[in-house]
Amino acid sequence: MSHPRSARSKQTAIPGDKRSVPTEGHSLCPPAEDDVNNAPDSALRGRVRTLVSIAASHGSSISSAELLLLLPRGSFVSPESLESFVTHDPGLREELVVSWGEIALKGSENLARKHVEQLRLTERRVSLARSLSTRLESMCPWIRLVAISGSTAYRRTRPLDDIDFFIVTRRNRLWITLLVAMLTAKGLRSRNRDSPVFCLNRILDDDECLGAFRSAQDPLFVREALSLRILGGGEYFRELLCSGSWMEHPFPELFRQAISAIELPDRSSSSSGSRLWGILNWAAFAALAPYLEIAGLWRNSRLQRAGNPDAQFRTVIRRGFFAYESRKYDLLRETYRGAF
Repeated sequence: MSHPRSARSKQTAIPGDKRSVPTEGHSLCPPAEDDVNNAPDSALRGRVRTLVSIAASHGSSISSAELLLLLPRGSFVSPESLESFVTHDPGLREELVVSWGEIALKGSENLARKHVEQLRLTERRVSLARSLSTRLESMCPWIRLVAISGSTAYRRTRPLDDIDFFIVTRRNRLWITLLVAMLTAKGLRSRNRDSPVFCLNRILDDDECLGAFRSAQDPLFVREALSLRILGGGEYFRELLCSGSWMEHPFPELFRQAISAIELPDRSSSSSGSRLWGILNWAAFAALAPYLEIAGLWRNSRLQRAGNPDAQFRTVIRRGFFAYESRKYDLLRETYRGAF
């Protein structure tokens, strides 16, 4: 999965997004005693610092509304009370700044100002992603889920970011799906060289996906899963979340929002059980697996020469699983484990 966020008078709805995005600043008054159920302790302050720092490392601020979803339930009664706390806390106010409903590191206030631009770019990228998703679902009726991960899912898209895809297929259909997706993505990009890269970042079959959602994972997995932007297969995604109720523990509010935000009508998928497709899937696996391994080595060599070792990645290949996992993602996973 890949990654990337005056007095308030109104909220602006982002097209295609049921969540509201704050458009104006923060309260100038210190938090009232009843704004915080319990006085924030050092662990909570550390979590706030960590999440804002992670956002900054990805070229973004983080909204107070999103940050509130990542804190323990009951930490603050509203985004405004969180903003007020950050503004007046003796330690945090020296490191962080609140602007236009966004929280950023001091000295990086420009990241908060870029938020609206990132939202607009995100919606354009989602439209492009839908063009691939629609074609892919029509050609591969056994697909269970198509979603966007990474910075586009977080609505923090930057101009050079790829569009990362998370796709789930029925059993014994992964590799033929990946082949079709690669060819379709290449065809779409050939028509418009200025379009972003469609990165087929993580594709897995039913068995692998259900196993991952039902088993306790690290906090980064939870945040990535709960932040997916669903393009197709909403009902299946709801089933996944219900099978992984353990995810409510680290991020209870984010889990609740993810469940309630699924409104896309489900498209019934077909098993397409013909043995021919199974044979074609094995043929696609035999052709793609060595190609993807070699391509990964070549790209890592280029990244090393460019002085960007943290962007190097592993190409993970199993019968029902394919993913790119970067060193940067591994470091981020460790950061989340330390904070949560």
